[in-house]
Amino acid sequence: MALKNPIGIRYLSGPRLRRAVVAGAYRVIGSSDILDRINVFPVADSDTGKNMSATMWTVLQGLRGCRALSVGEVAGIVAEAALRGARGNSGVIMAQFFQGLAEGLAGERRVEIRGLARALGQAAARARQALACPQEGTILSAISAFAVRAEELAERLGDFVPVLREGLSAAREAVRRSRDILPALREAGVVDAGALGFLRFLEGIVHYISTGEVEEVRRTGPSPQSPQVKVRFNPASISFRYCTECTVKGKELPIQRIKAALSELGDSVVVAGSPSFLHLHVHTNTPARVLELARGFGKTAAEKVDDMWAEHAEAYGGPKQGHIALLVDTSCDLPDHLLTRYRIQIVPLRVRLGDAEYRDRVELTPRAFYERIRGVETSGTSQPPPSDFLEAFEKLGRAFQHVVALVLAADLSGTWNAARIAAEELKGEGIDVEVVDTGTLSAGLGLCTWAAARGAEAGLDPRQVVQLAREAAARVRFWVGLPDLSPLGRSGRVPWVAGWLSGRLRVGFVVSVGQGRIQPVAPAWGVRGLLSRIVSLAVEPLGEMRRPAAIIPHASATGVAEALAGKITECCHTGRLELHIVDASPALGVHAGLGAFGVALLDMGWAEGRIAELKGRG
Repeated sequence: MALKNPIGIRYLSGPRLRRAVVAGAYRVIGSSDILDRINVFPVADSDTGKNMSATMWTVLQGLRGCRALSVGEVAGIVAEAALRGARGNSGVIMAQFFQGLAEGLAGERRVEIRGLARALGQAAARARQALACPQEGTILSAISAFAVRAEELAERLGDFVPVLREGLSAAREAVRRSRDILPALREAGVVDAGALGFLRFLEGIVHYISTGEVEEVRRTGPSPQSPQVKVRFNPASISFRYCTECTVKGKELPIQRIKAALSELGDSVVVAGSPSFLHLHVHTNTPARVLELARGFGKTAAEKVDDMWAEHAEAYGGPKQGHIALLVDTSCDLPDHLLTRYRIQIVPLRVRLGDAEYRDRVELTPRAFYERIRGVETSGTSQPPPSDFLEAFEKLGRAFQHVVALVLAADLSGTWNAARIAAEELKGEGIDVEVVDTGTLSAGLGLCTWAAARGAEAGLDPRQVVQLAREAAARVRFWVGLPDLSPLGRSGRVPWVAGWLSGRLRVGFVVSVGQGRIQPVAPAWGVRGLLSRIVSLAVEPLGEMRRPAAIIPHASATGVAEALAGKITECCHTGRLELHIVDASPALGVHAGLGAFGVALLDMGWAEGRIAELKGRG
């Protein structure tokens, strides 16, 4: 029989905790629609309700059939289920809250209110620690307000009911204030969806401890007084396209190092769990790199990649917000942190390994490509279909006034033509797209993209950014050392006979890449010979550069790339060299062969001066 009046509760047992969590979970699930509707921060993609509900369903499944009597054991079951099944930013933070609660209640058979309050304080701290960049006005503020108020009252009140009720009031006030803290919420006229989800969880618990009732799942929806959500279609606000998640199992997982590594690849980084089991969440433009990084730390599972562009486009529509969007194909070898910093979007080339095909950098990283290529008889790359460029141009065109696409050499691939066809199709739709044939690829394309990104950041107009990119591409010096020419011979980039002879005689070649051509420069025997020849070619250009930038791509040749980096550094006497080593795009590696390496150079001092000149003319 349900109790209609508040009941005094002096201790919390395992069964009571289980029923309380079930009550809270049902309240969150029943609020899914309103949480989706007000989802604005950090990305307006209308999925907070779905994600928090999915997290709570896994908790309910974990508790199904649970007969544990100790509060510590039940808390552990809840945390484990939440970490395995968490979805989205707020779902993973909730999982970390449960993890902290489980740690605080570990070994306890039952607990009084003071013990629970201490565990709540630990849970709030752990939730905050999970984020690379904690943000007030979010679910974190609601969790902290609840925990702080509970700790304040627990010392003088021995009853769970008034303490949790007052904690609920504090959390409700934190949710209300979220609108004043975050500009995005204030503009939309809503509170934070994740914070409201946590509040709904608490409401379910307090309703249960006050009445003894666990509400059935139902859609609560917004109240008639709820303001109209004012959200504009603005893909420009989504700097990182893919919401990427997975779990990692291992021993002594370095949580802070993982968090820092993910921060190099995107934002909204959440790392929840313990040193033996983690749930990772990040918004990124290179999901394959995120998953590869995770696999380097332990055994991964529950890998998930959601396209937030598509989710945002499905929910909203509106005017253009940004000025210039830069886009490249994935033959571009630019370090991940620079792609991240300049918000450069990508269109993936297709990569073939045997009968399987992957989207480069989205489904397979270059490093994984080189690991797998040894086990297949055939491999290759192909251009993206025009539809891939069309989709990217349309989505960027809704948010940006201009789109500049920098693509690999038209004489080396059909990628430029695919991009051109897509751009032509959009001419009558008011989407301004300029497709630039850079005449290069790999690190050469990376350097001219870097220069263009700096120009766009400095405020150049689209015509000037395109001009800067073309001039930079013409000035890039790019040499690649090939163990032999047979891969180029098979692909038709050099005469077949030259490739065959090179393979038979084991003669390597240094080739130059640029102006739409791959040209043999000089033969060399062995890796040392190739390395020495490339360094000798780089000495003179380096001496003429005020602020040289160098990118060293390699096809599974890390040691040689590091040796080349050392030699290039020795040759540079300005003290202003910026050098990066990257895994070469499969677009280069397939034709250059395993073990290939190279260096591309561009004077960023020239780029800075040219940007200033162009701005002066504007």
